[in-house]
Amino acid sequence: MDKNMQSQVKKDYFWNTMGSGITAVFSVVVLWAVTRIMGPYVGGVFAFGYAVSQQLQTVGAYEIRTYQATDVREVFKFETYLAARIITCLAMILCAVAYGFYHEGFTEEAIVLILICMLKVFDAFEDVFHGMFQQHKKLYIAGKALFYRMLITMLGFVLFLYITRSLLISCILTILISAVAVFYLNVPEAKKMVSIRIRFQWNQIKGLLISCFPLFVGAFVLQYLSNLPKYGMDQYMSKEYQTYYSILFMPAFVINLFSGFAFKPLLTSLAENWVGNQKSKFMGTIVKGLLIVGGLTVVVIGGGYLLGIPVLSWIYGVELAPYKTEFILLLLGGGFSAAGVILYYGLMVMRCQKLILYGYILTLLISLPFSGMMTQQWGMLGASLLYVGLMLLRCIILVFSIWWGMRSSRKKEKGDLSHEVF
Repeated sequence: MDKNMQSQVKKDYFWNTMGSGITAVFSVVVLWAVTRIMGPYVGGVFAFGYAVSQQLQTVGAYEIRTYQATDVREVFKFETYLAARIITCLAMILCAVAYGFYHEGFTEEAIVLILICMLKVFDAFEDVFHGMFQQHKKLYIAGKALFYRMLITMLGFVLFLYITRSLLISCILTILISAVAVFYLNVPEAKKMVSIRIRFQWNQIKGLLISCFPLFVGAFVLQYLSNLPKYGMDQYMSKEYQTYYSILFMPAFVINLFSGFAFKPLLTSLAENWVGNQKSKFMGTIVKGLLIVGGLTVVVIGGGYLLGIPVLSWIYGVELAPYKTEFILLLLGGGFSAAGVILYYGLMVMRCQKLILYGYILTLLISLPFSGMMTQQWGMLGASLLYVGLMLLRCIILVFSIWWGMRSSRKKEKGDLSHEVF
């Protein structure tokens, strides 16, 4: 690898790490600000709204980014990706409005929920530019744009909340500055690489949306699985418990964060290894990722057991001592979740979208009978046990899916298509 290539890789890793890091820090800092300034109940309103926004972000993103970044043969042009993303983001906005008024009625809490979802629309929309940057092996541009946009959004939200003491007004003002940041941090750089004309070529858009549909449904179901404990608590427990659960869940996200650091920059090369029939390198990268996730999980659980509860209680100003068992369970679930991300990336690169979809739907069908019951009977402990069980079950099914996908690939190479599943 020459010096220019080494410099490029370093920039990609650095800015991808900065962008992913600030994304994780955003929810931590904003929940802290809302809880400290407005109290645990309003903190719960924000926490539940943020969970719904993450759910609906899967509609806006439509899981096109991963497909786009690994589209090394450029089956679809950028103008198709851009037009499709506009359509999916409009669908996300409509879903947010419908869900907000359905769930909360015509109240201020419904409007706040919709506005929180609007903040996530920008995450979904700018991602189409970031996929193009990564596709052109300029991931550092995407990471830099994401970092500065999230930093501006986060600081603006906290400042507006401190001044106005209103979650609703803070969301409105933050939406305005986030819109400006998305445009100026992404469009000028994108113009240097591609045409950003918006052309609705419906046959191309339809082909892209059909290709990504299994990935979208899988991502939507996965986010639903991750949110099931919160949905159960919203049904049977007061809003304060959304705050407690979200605080305890924050460190679990660290493991997922580091799995993203390791794998997002490798997606394109992972795809090239698969397309180039270098299966041993492909599988070696996945196994290495799983080992890293396992080591991180052990470290985070150890640190969480010793220091987690006192530190989190001090930072957020709420008493969390009764929930130490729940905290450790959530950290363990975070490890299983991160392992599932590695396996998901592998299956996506293999273009086994249907296997991903089948696996997630199977996980959902198995878990649905237990979701409400566990939260209703055991409260926070039941919600935490539910999360661990969901993430473990998902991992087991995805491991089997990887094995089946590799087996089917070998059959295909030998000319036996009787086992073709994708």
